[in-house]
Amino acid sequence: MPNPLNPQRRVIGDRAVVNRDWIRKFTGASAGTAARWYKVRDEQPKEHRHPEKERIDGADFYDEKQFREFYTWFQNEKASKVLKADPELYKLHPETVVSINKAAQLLGFKGPSTIRKYLKDNPGYFPDSVGEVEGPTGRLIPGFRVGDLQDFDRNRTGDKLGKAGRRPGPQKEAPVGRPSALEEALAAELSARAGGEPLTATQLAEQFAAEAIDRDGYHPGLAAELSVQYGGPQRSWEYVVRNALEHRPAPAATPARSEADRRAEIALAAMRERGDVRGLAASLAREHGGSPDVWSRAVNAARQLADPTT
Repeated sequence: MPNPLNPQRRVIGDRAVVNRDWIRKFTGASAGTAARWYKVRDEQPKEHRHPEKERIDGADFYDEKQFREFYTWFQNEKASKVLKADPELYKLHPETVVSINKAAQLLGFKGPSTIRKYLKDNPGYFPDSVGEVEGPTGRLIPGFRVGDLQDFDRNRTGDKLGKAGRRPGPQKEAPVGRPSALEEALAAELSARAGGEPLTATQLAEQFAAEAIDRDGYHPGLAAELSVQYGGPQRSWEYVVRNALEHRPAPAATPARSEADRRAEIALAAMRERGDVRGLAASLAREHGGSPDVWSRAVNAARQLADPTT
């Protein structure tokens, strides 16, 4: 259970300073987001920059006035990145049903594929289709209620940048975007290392994975264990573990092995840990990269290693 916030505000001379818990309470930000605001301060405009920390009685404090100015700028930056709807959207009756193509145009999206991606990858974020209407070629395509689209547009504040409400493609001058789940999970570790060599969350996670492999050896459940130990999605840790394995130098005395032999050994270790379960090849493909077909052959080879008589 997370520790309760302990917001502090102190007056030093003619100015006030606040700690990070005060900043989190004031903004509603998570620990990772608040840490990231400070981490990328040098990339922010000088006149709106997050204040530098000041060490007072063994704790970090920040100039309150300067932080408020930064946060006002940050909120305006978020709002400026929200796509602007076509004025026609609010001229239509809320009960009107428009096609997915028209909905994309009204909301300023690049095309209907944006809406399809939201519906697939972010359930509940974009309003559901209310039926089908005839498309430009006569084929039936999804239709959306205008009132639902108006509500969606009113709620585009920039707080969900990265999922919706942003221009397609890379974002210019966006140093204060939403941190990844891995950054959120490792925020405290990154903060503790702030005085040393700069590290990204992925680089730090790869260090943790390499240390675990050096200590206990690799096994198929390692990503899940690291996810429980440090937090963050298991899929992110699977990517990290895969990178850590690729970056490990091969022992000089070890005879060269083929990729097929390496995969067979990994599959054999997985079978011993999890059993010869259905879907093992697909799981290994997700954890280590490559196609399920390749890993299916590795699983078959592992079965031969486990029981050469079969």
